[in-house]
Amino acid sequence: MANIDETNNSGIYKSCYWVNSGLHFTRNNIRFCCYEYLQLKDENIIISDYNGKKLDYETYFNIKEKYKTLAKNNTIHPNCNGCMYLVEELWSDENYFDHFIFNHWLNCNSKCIYCGQSTLPRNERKQYYNVYPVIKDIKNNKLLKATKDNCIVFGGGEPTILKEFDKLLNLFCEENFNNIRINSSGIKYSHALTNALKNRRASLVISVDSGTKDKYIQIKQVNAFDKVWSNIREYIKKSNGSSDIIIKYILFPDFNTSKEDIDNFFNQVVKNNVEKVSFSVEQAWYNNHYPDFPDSIYDTIDYFLEKIEKNSLEYEIYCEAQNIINCRKGDI
Repeated sequence: MANIDETNNSGIYKSCYWVNSGLHFTRNNIRFCCYEYLQLKDENIIISDYNGKKLDYETYFNIKEKYKTLAKNNTIHPNCNGCMYLVEELWSDENYFDHFIFNHWLNCNSKCIYCGQSTLPRNERKQYYNVYPVIKDIKNNKLLKATKDNCIVFGGGEPTILKEFDKLLNLFCEENFNNIRINSSGIKYSHALTNALKNRRASLVISVDSGTKDKYIQIKQVNAFDKVWSNIREYIKKSNGSSDIIIKYILFPDFNTSKEDIDNFFNQVVKNNVEKVSFSVEQAWYNNHYPDFPDSIYDTIDYFLEKIEKNSLEYEIYCEAQNIINCRKGDI
């Protein structure tokens, strides 16, 4: 650790928003790291065996202060080494929360073949604790703050079937939070989500992964293809900007990566007036092949990008697909 005489008192140092003002609710603990699903470091658990109880704010902020103090001494906490979200800027010493990730449940209304959670017993997937009272308590203690950099992510599980989803989303909207990202199957339509989209406070990511009903059933293992696309059309129609509605495609070799599969997907995208897509590569396949990827996945990604460009679409690339691109360039 750096000598105390070297402490940076300017307020400008390298840190991240999650360490400074974030909460990540998982099934049985709380972290303040958003990167946990990639690095899987148990050291980033701040509260173990968590079940929805009120937060001990003094203890919590004391833990965060240890990370901040190291950063002010020009030292990165070992848990944060190599993190892509570290940035050098002017940080506030004020204690508040403006970054949240909700991953505290597994229950879903589809059974994607690439999702390990879908194989868990149904009663285990349905287990979760309530976070709305926790967020309400944060608000009542004047620690909930909508900032220009705020970020809220609903993962799960399927957010729209969570009993407290509408209340949570409405609370954040009432508190003037923007940049609320909802990751959804799209099977259940949400009026609260429609209002958030209409007011440009939220973005919606619906993972369809297919362009035909048969392919959808093969991957999602539920018969909801027509319903999902009907809901997509309704969200687009009732929102003021369809670029806030992002249709996702997870490339899963041997399942949905033929040119015909991709063509069918983009036919649906164009037909339904979608303006923005995103894509990734199935995570377990990616992990099993990293860093020696077959040429076929490079060709698949190239073709997907060609279709995006041909149809003049906005797009996002998730880290697995981007890392494959970087591997070919020699950047990894």
